[in-house]
Amino acid sequence: MNNDNKILSNNAEYDNSNDQYPQFSEAIIRHFSTFDNVPLFTTDAEELFEVFLENLPHEARQHYTCSCCRHFVNRFGGLVSISEDGEVSSVLWNENDVPKFFAESVKAMKKIILKSRVTGVFVSSERVLGTPTSGGWDHISVTLPTEKVFHSRLKTSRQEMAEKREDFRILVSGLVEYPLEAVNQAVTLLESESLYRSDRVLGVAKFVQEVHNKRSNAKSGRNLDHITWLAVATAPAGFCHVKSSMIGTLLDDIVNGLSFDLISRRFAEKMNPSNYMRSQVAPSQGNIEQAERIVKKLGIANSLQRRYATFEEIPHFLWKAKESVSKKSEKSGVFSNIAPKEKKAKVNLPNTVMTWEKFQRTVLSTAESIEVMVDSPNRLMALVTASDQDAPNILQWDNPFSWYYHGGIDGEIKRRVESAGGRYEGNEIRCSLIWEGYTDLDLHCITPTGEHIYYGDKKSRCGGWLDIDMNGGSHRDYSPVENIRWSNGHAPKDEYVFYVHNYCERGNGKTPFKVELEINGQIYSYYGIAGNTGFKETVFTFDYVKGQHPNISSTNYSSDNSWNVQLNNFIKVKGITNSPNLWNEEKVTHSGQHIFFLLDGCKDLSEGKGRGFFNETLKSELHEIRKTLEAYTANTPIEEIENASACGVGYSKDSEWNLTLKITSNNSTRIIKIDRWD
Repeated sequence: MNNDNKILSNNAEYDNSNDQYPQFSEAIIRHFSTFDNVPLFTTDAEELFEVFLENLPHEARQHYTCSCCRHFVNRFGGLVSISEDGEVSSVLWNENDVPKFFAESVKAMKKIILKSRVTGVFVSSERVLGTPTSGGWDHISVTLPTEKVFHSRLKTSRQEMAEKREDFRILVSGLVEYPLEAVNQAVTLLESESLYRSDRVLGVAKFVQEVHNKRSNAKSGRNLDHITWLAVATAPAGFCHVKSSMIGTLLDDIVNGLSFDLISRRFAEKMNPSNYMRSQVAPSQGNIEQAERIVKKLGIANSLQRRYATFEEIPHFLWKAKESVSKKSEKSGVFSNIAPKEKKAKVNLPNTVMTWEKFQRTVLSTAESIEVMVDSPNRLMALVTASDQDAPNILQWDNPFSWYYHGGIDGEIKRRVESAGGRYEGNEIRCSLIWEGYTDLDLHCITPTGEHIYYGDKKSRCGGWLDIDMNGGSHRDYSPVENIRWSNGHAPKDEYVFYVHNYCERGNGKTPFKVELEINGQIYSYYGIAGNTGFKETVFTFDYVKGQHPNISSTNYSSDNSWNVQLNNFIKVKGITNSPNLWNEEKVTHSGQHIFFLLDGCKDLSEGKGRGFFNETLKSELHEIRKTLEAYTANTPIEEIENASACGVGYSKDSEWNLTLKITSNNSTRIIKIDRWD
């Protein structure tokens, strides 16, 4: 806009040497930089460059008529920031910090902008807004901070802005449909931890609650919209889609006045991680082709390859065992080969029950050694990381580590059995069946005494009991379970036959199921797909001898023998860490909060197929190809099992612990039982 000092205007020569244009340009840049850390928004302010010219002295207008500056002012001049109460501020124009010559023009533009409405979240893939120089002339321009520049291989900045506009529409619709009173009830329920895996949903519930509260204090309808736009710009991925998310189903049940028991059951059904259901339905060819395109665009082919993590590469520990120091004397002497008597710890402290929070606060820092009683294979876990450490991260948090539990994401069978009132632990023999949907599958057992345990005869004279039977008659549960068990010391010897029968088909004729057999603490798992009504399949046949592992004749099962850990024994803890989603400064708490006790020598010797990553932990941009990713991980082993040294037992915030620890410190040993997180 400015280079030479003089130009002919209206047959007269215009002298701009006193306008202080360089200072004007610097003032714009300076004011813009004060908004580096807040989102920017577009407005409906139009034709601002004409307003700019009209408020300059008449004789100077032709001099400042410039296509580059016109484009900048009309395209970016209306950008604003939004305060917490919905008030807007111009991010470019401040009449109090520009040369007097331009003050009226800036003031006039700013007045229009402050009366305008926000129309969208501003996103740019270009760092420099405007054209700094062209043809030897200087023009108005500003530079975005690096972190504000939009980078995506899947969509353009215009597409991202369009998605934000759609997020605004969807969020407003959700706020109208679900009043603040219902949202407050949802937050109260989720914070009480009485709903299964509630921490996955609490974040979005609090987000909706906060938006509601801010909107309720808005001064005008215009401010109401602006507050909502600010929420859209700062919301984590997916938070604006209230109705189509889990929080929407919870709010629907609250608005419809359902009882707490029914709300809790329906919520648990939908939050079920369904680890055993993965990839039972193959992705379509179109989904596979789309996945190929997206993976190529994102450059994440190597990111999908996973390997077992090692203890040495874990970056964050809550507690770590001291490395043993060799006591061997290096001195020469007649008695140098004699080891001195070691001091033994005195067991002189009483057993204690406490929460993890109290244990961490009062005991952990002074513990010299820790041992864990491993009493359930469902607690066994392994940390996994990217095979290629230089590949782009595909997880929602800022590190490549993930984890899996031997018993599923959160031990789904145990949760269902106990929620339905059955006994999961403390049995000599237990057999549990789970599936999804309203189909009536039944679990049967032919006992060593020749008795038949099933829905028609739930208790046998030999001590067996079908203590849970679901989806029979008028009963309907979308996440059902059946459970046959013998209490400790009551199971007869000789042959057992367990089979699954489809009594009544209520789906599409193909129902994936999982059967878990536990004998004296050893767990065996069977995966199958039930056909239509009348389908029968024997899942376990074995001869039982007390104190011995059974010889199971079935072939389609897996066993927790793959974990080289002896159950019901204390095992040394090498280190304690929390789940990788909590390692970084920005914690992703909606993916769960877990504490992992990494054990000496513990590892999963199986291939770990299906557990390299879980879709619910991947970045949102991969959501549309989740079926293909499920199929990929279900058929891809986790690499480098021989190096797996970051395995152990895990406990989550949303479940009971019942963890027994042996703590040695200050020449004394004590037993501490941790019953829950806090």
